[in-house]
Amino acid sequence: MTGGAEGYVHEIFRSIQGEGLYVGVLQAFVRFGGCSARCRYCDTAEARERSSACTLRGGEGSRRVPNPVAAEEVASFVRALANVPGFHSLSVTGGEPLEQPEFLAALIARCRAAGIPVYLETNGLFVDGARAIAGAVDFVSLDIKLPSLCPGVSLETYRRVLPLFEGSRLFCKIVVAEGVSMEEIAAASSVVAEYDRRTTVVVQPATPTPGCKSATREELLAFHALASRSLDDVRVIPQCHRVPGSEWK
Repeated sequence: MTGGAEGYVHEIFRSIQGEGLYVGVLQAFVRFGGCSARCRYCDTAEARERSSACTLRGGEGSRRVPNPVAAEEVASFVRALANVPGFHSLSVTGGEPLEQPEFLAALIARCRAAGIPVYLETNGLFVDGARAIAGAVDFVSLDIKLPSLCPGVSLETYRRVLPLFEGSRLFCKIVVAEGVSMEEIAAASSVVAEYDRRTTVVVQPATPTPGCKSATREELLAFHALASRSLDDVRVIPQCHRVPGSEWK
């Protein structure tokens, strides 16, 4: 893990949120570099490893800066991106932000001090990282990883992580694909329901990749029905930014 107020960032840009409960809002995105999870459906494989430079994309074109980059430099660029009508929030995404908790905390503090709400997109697999920023983010998109799609993941981790985001506007996301079992959906839904059955859960069909086929319509209906037995608000929402002609992120 990276210490202090410097960290590894893959790219920073402004775009439309393309998935989850807040799809369609205008955000600045800080995509962290590095993720130890190896999900079959990963759509940002280029950010799995920490690279030597970060790409900044803004109104004056793009430029590269060396990694690790200072939290203040990132925050300064985000402040410029946020200075437009209709801006919603900063999305810190990945890679995996919780793998760099000190850098993440420093960035969050600087952005919130500037009046910029922070939206965390995380796999939630790093309990200590989640604890380090607990209570410091406005929105949380918690991606609950299913073991059949993300080898080595244990759903038990989420029983410890979910309570840490108490007070944030939290929703959970469960990405599904070919091979996901009803037992996995039931187990994931049960973990969320134990925390709070009123938590919104987005069932997201994986965008097909060479190594991962999407769930069928019939499977999505069955997953929705099963999850709804223990949860009050279940929605099926695909990745809108992957729809042809709508490549936002």
